[in-house]
Amino acid sequence: MKHNLKWLPVGLVTTALLSLPLAASAQEMPDYNYVGVGGGDNGFVLNGKLIIDDHLSVRPSVATDFDFDDGEDVAYVLPITYDFNSLDRDGKLYPFAGLGIGGDLGDDSTVEFALTGGGDYFISDQWAVNGAINYQPFADGDEVGFIIGIGHVFGAL
Repeated sequence: MKHNLKWLPVGLVTTALLSLPLAASAQEMPDYNYVGVGGGDNGFVLNGKLIIDDHLSVRPSVATDFDFDDGEDVAYVLPITYDFNSLDRDGKLYPFAGLGIGGDLGDDSTVEFALTGGGDYFISDQWAVNGAINYQPFADGDEVGFIIGIGHVFGAL
């Protein structure tokens, strides 16, 4: 799905800047990892989150629609994100924003600059629902994609 959304980076940056004061007042630091599955505009998704340092993570995802005749076999995003503190008192909602690379692997493989933003919401100590919007401003047609899924949490929480 391709849209012409030239103002999306401004919206992501504005959202991140507006949430900084809220994150600073919260007490929960996002110290968890997960591996998950879900879906998105490119089909079935495998994704995850791995902590790099305090508030920094890598959030890889790969997606396929299993239609290997369309030239775009697999879509990927590999961003490094800033993980904000919990925005609620229960410590269940953790937003993030970041940048990295993304593109397609297939007949015409691409590597593009990518922006991402989203959140993780804990439904239990071991499971989190996750969602993200990925934007590739320099891709052909300003590609915007989404991912929603569920992840098994491991590591500290």
